[in-house]
Amino acid sequence: MSSPQSRTSPDPPGGGLGYALAQAAHAWRSALAAELADVAVTPPQFFVLASLLHASSRRRAPLTQRALAERTGVDANTTSQVVRGLERRGLVARHPDARDSRALVCSLTAEGLALARLSTQRARALNGEFFAAVDGGALLHTLTGLSDDARRRQAAGTGDQGR
Repeated sequence: MSSPQSRTSPDPPGGGLGYALAQAAHAWRSALAAELADVAVTPPQFFVLASLLHASSRRRAPLTQRALAERTGVDANTTSQVVRGLERRGLVARHPDARDSRALVCSLTAEGLALARLSTQRARALNGEFFAAVDGGALLHTLTGLSDDARRRQAAGTGDQGR
């Protein structure tokens, strides 16, 4: 049986773990793109659709574009472009936020809801296959912890300076 050390190159680019994480994320994102290609949903569109589905299925207030950007980890300008594209396709509707006239809230149309459900079903199936060889709960805990720590450092103004 090979050890984890023997499965990696002796001198991985970028320092090892970060590079491996980036490569795994890229592989998953590519697999997601292939899985959703026949329904013309890109990964950024999927993240927006899934976020809107998550909020609506839990009967939460509609999400603003800013909240969508934060949830998807995509910058506000890109999120706005993705939402506009989904709106042109009749999948998402945007309306002024009743609490903040400068903000727009987004919601799924009936067609968008159906596509969001189909897309998330396919993504779950992909996750089952892609992560079958690992302890998904432990990996989720580790990745969530890393993300939370990074957000706390950024909010505290420390970022990665001094490392």
